[in-house]
Amino acid sequence: MGAYHSGVCCAHGSCLGSNEDVGCGPSSMTTSSIERRQIEVDPELEEVEESLRPGTGLREDASDTGPSSSAPSRGLTLVYLERSGGAIGANTVSHLSSRQSSSDAGSTCEGSLAAPSSKSGTCRAMAVLQVASALAMPPSKLDRAELARFTEKLQAAGLDLSRWGVRGTKSVEHLFWEVYQQRGCLILGLRGGTNKPLKRVTRLVKIRLTAEIFGVCHTLYSRMQFMHDGQTIERRQVPLRRLLWKDNAEGMMPQVSGDELYDEGCPYTEDWREGCRKALKERLGLSETWQQQHLIEDEDSYAYHIEDDVQSAGYPGLNTLYCIHEITLRVSDPEHSQVQCIGLPQGQEFATTEGEFNFSGQLDEDGLPIGTQLNIWTWDRSEQRKSVPNCMSPTSSARSSREISTPSSTKQMEQLLIKRVPLPSTAAAAVAAMQMRLDSLQSAGDSPSQAMACAMKGMRTDWDRVKKIASNILKPGYSLKDFNTDLCAFPELNLYLLQEGTNSGNSIGDEYQRTVGAFFAIYWLMRFQVDGREGFAFGVDDAWQPASAPINSAGVRAAPTASASRSAKEKRLEFYNSEIWGRFQKLFIDAGLLSEERRWFGRTVYTVNQRRLVSLLALTAVHDIMKMSLLLPQVQAKDAPYRGYSAGDVISDHDAALGYLMDHYPNLLPSFNELDREEKRSIQFTQCDLCFNFGWLVQAEAPPGATFSLFKAALIRDHKSQLSRQDVALYFVHWLTDLAGAEPTPLGGGEKFVLKFPLEVLNSFLRSFEYAQRITDKTDWEVI
Repeated sequence: MGAYHSGVCCAHGSCLGSNEDVGCGPSSMTTSSIERRQIEVDPELEEVEESLRPGTGLREDASDTGPSSSAPSRGLTLVYLERSGGAIGANTVSHLSSRQSSSDAGSTCEGSLAAPSSKSGTCRAMAVLQVASALAMPPSKLDRAELARFTEKLQAAGLDLSRWGVRGTKSVEHLFWEVYQQRGCLILGLRGGTNKPLKRVTRLVKIRLTAEIFGVCHTLYSRMQFMHDGQTIERRQVPLRRLLWKDNAEGMMPQVSGDELYDEGCPYTEDWREGCRKALKERLGLSETWQQQHLIEDEDSYAYHIEDDVQSAGYPGLNTLYCIHEITLRVSDPEHSQVQCIGLPQGQEFATTEGEFNFSGQLDEDGLPIGTQLNIWTWDRSEQRKSVPNCMSPTSSARSSREISTPSSTKQMEQLLIKRVPLPSTAAAAVAAMQMRLDSLQSAGDSPSQAMACAMKGMRTDWDRVKKIASNILKPGYSLKDFNTDLCAFPELNLYLLQEGTNSGNSIGDEYQRTVGAFFAIYWLMRFQVDGREGFAFGVDDAWQPASAPINSAGVRAAPTASASRSAKEKRLEFYNSEIWGRFQKLFIDAGLLSEERRWFGRTVYTVNQRRLVSLLALTAVHDIMKMSLLLPQVQAKDAPYRGYSAGDVISDHDAALGYLMDHYPNLLPSFNELDREEKRSIQFTQCDLCFNFGWLVQAEAPPGATFSLFKAALIRDHKSQLSRQDVALYFVHWLTDLAGAEPTPLGGGEKFVLKFPLEVLNSFLRSFEYAQRITDKTDWEVI
């Protein structure tokens, strides 16, 4: 099996151990114990079992190295079954369904769902970073007498210990280890004679680690944790670490004032910055040297806040005080080779094991040591930060939380990123598979583009999903988010993410965003009678819902101003209120994408020509892939000459390069290849060099012969006059939607036209399209 290897290692250093328990209120977290049964294994898994470390589900890669240079290390690959239902086998790890919320403030983590079992799956692999755990200890090694006295005190305080150690909660042994071995918390009131209720005090540092992935800011989360006791917890959690209490802290508690426990600079624990460095080393295996070289601190992001009197979900019934330091760190160069150990630059998932974690060890009599676990990490699109709540106790109201506002320039950058779409969940894996094939590039027969043939090997278009788009696009309940999700049906979209730049001068992330913007323009303009006007003119909000035109105090939509220096908001409003929508509508009808039917009482109903829409979507998916210079084809001798290119020439013009593949090697374009003959001919026409100058027509700068003669000649020469007015109209629709998505901010609406294109010029273009369509059956003079 082609497992992914990213050059990972086992970093050496002390380890935090298990994750912090959830806080604030009742937890929705559930767990799924690791199943101990024989399972039906994917055939691919059998091929890799011989390379697994016995009983662990982990494969050794002795040559791998990683970010910690303290000692030579072994690289590991986690081999697991990814199942739709989610199940865990003896030598495998399941990929459970990821129903998560977006909160990451405070001590809280996300809830999780236990997944039902299934017996089928696909063999997967991911890189593993193995981190040593000096503090881990088997439960059998704990002082049994002290543990018994500790248990009696907890029961005397009224805690129901039967609820501990099951369904995602932690055991008494774990708390004992946390207090006396790790020193990750204190328990006030535990000493006899205090007559005070027990309160657990823990101080945390939480790290928001961000990186730009394909032009979009992402944050690193642990989405799943496999615990030492066999429980599997699914929740979204940033890297964090308990700040360790000093050796004599517990003995000094009777003399400590309450305020000192709440203070930001509490003197009884290690410094929070030191804790931050250790968290990255102990949770992710990133040495301090690596941190200094590759991470930049966002100083304005630091915040300190308190959550008091929280009923711990990790230890039910135990009152807890959380004092939390939060900080944001950014990966300075996601393309750097040394950051591959954390899944960059493509945002791949990876895993870390803390201590000698293995699944079969949970079956041993002693079990795995407390403090060992396996985390699966994922990069998720960053969301707008919400202000950190001040959850202090009433007795500490004078202690304010430290929050610093974000500079305006940073806010502008965040706004730009909010307008960009996140990558689909399957993109990173698909691109990684393509890149692996390209890295071991072999001859693909007589293919004009070895890279293209290699990258697209085995790729198929999901036509059921494409047809779903076409059948649902006019339905009010079919949202933009649904549409964006369904775009993964086109495998060619992953090609935009293969290399650092394009031959158009745009960055890799920008070209992908522009293509999605063209798709969104199609979605909105098809839905002009639903919510398309609002989406195209104003974009969408954080929930991907179309923004609305502002309403004045009289309940009337506001009118744009006549000022020459209008704001972006005013430009959007002017576009929304313009008469241009009728011209959009007519062009889409002329192209055969929509049909209009008048019914009783003057009601007009629009229906979709699904076959035609599928063709436009397929064209949009493949139109700009040849801007990836890696994929440009070389003219083969049997096809030469081709549009002025001789045998052996690389076709540098991206439209001509795509036309060459459509004409001679359509099998390299699955989304084009399976269209019917008539639709293929319409799509191929869009790649013609028509030598048509819109400016000449719109502004009457040339006589009819000069304006249309080459256009007419192309129709006769290349397409033997088989094209209709519909085909020419489709050419103009594609030109329009492609230009509408020219800004790499698809969630902002059709910003190229709305904000940066003179409205009167766009109107003139749309009026001219109706005349240009006539060239298919009239002479150039008759058109004018």
